[in-house]
Amino acid sequence: MRVIPPIKAIVYFEAAARLQSFKLAAEELCVTPGAVSHQISALEDFIEQKLFQRHNRSITLTNAGLRYFSRTTIILNELEQATTDLGISKNNQKLTVAIPPALLNKWLLPLINIRQLSQQGISLNFIDTLETLDFGKENIDIAIRYGLKPPEQHEYDVLFKEKMVAVCTPDYISSSKVTLTEQLLSEITLIETTNRLIQWDLVLHNMKIKPNRNQSKVFFQNSIQAIEAACNGLGVAFVNRILVQKQLNDGTLVERLNIIYINDKMPTYYLVCPQDNKNNPSTALLYNSILQLSN
Repeated sequence: MRVIPPIKAIVYFEAAARLQSFKLAAEELCVTPGAVSHQISALEDFIEQKLFQRHNRSITLTNAGLRYFSRTTIILNELEQATTDLGISKNNQKLTVAIPPALLNKWLLPLINIRQLSQQGISLNFIDTLETLDFGKENIDIAIRYGLKPPEQHEYDVLFKEKMVAVCTPDYISSSKVTLTEQLLSEITLIETTNRLIQWDLVLHNMKIKPNRNQSKVFFQNSIQAIEAACNGLGVAFVNRILVQKQLNDGTLVERLNIIYINDKMPTYYLVCPQDNKNNPSTALLYNSILQLSN
């Protein structure tokens, strides 16, 4: 059986010890100094230790009080943080965003102003997934969905259409932009992302280039690993430009191949939110903040 003192007494003790005053603790807790004194006396009886030395106009912690305060303040802080993390804090609303992993890692996190949203009373919980999760069942507030067709049933805004580029390190293909040929294809490794709707086989078919039977390829589930592989000089990755814009700007990756891909239906990222969710001012604020990042 656990030996746990009354939680209320612990809260009163922690406030008095931190503020070094029963009066100030009472003001913080919106109670009388007598109520604080009573709770602390009950706590001292429970643990059979004196926690404070009471003087005429002041109090000081005993050695036992100092040790107890150092532990209980940590416990209360952890309890407060655990509660806040569940989104139960009255002053902070936790909103859940479902978003494709690479878009979260390479686009949203570098751009979104977390601090500003926090000052607005919003904390964020991200679910990195390409799956179409149910808003109600999964308790999702906003989703970014990737596909060839707009989402059904829910309102949405288009964030951006996918613009694919072939990238590699500057020394992987030493020449400046060249045309992809069967000969060049036999000399390079193609980095594939299995979760992307446009992959190398579609590109080669579109450009009427016959793939080599023993074409060197390496496969990754999402673009984060594919981009990392390209940065490490493993081959040429065919990825969404917006995900590698930073690497293109600093020269870590370059475009070496003239890729022509023509298709009427290009994959698109959609920002999705049911109207009922948008009625929440915090959700509407977050939705508009994400939408503005695409402009």
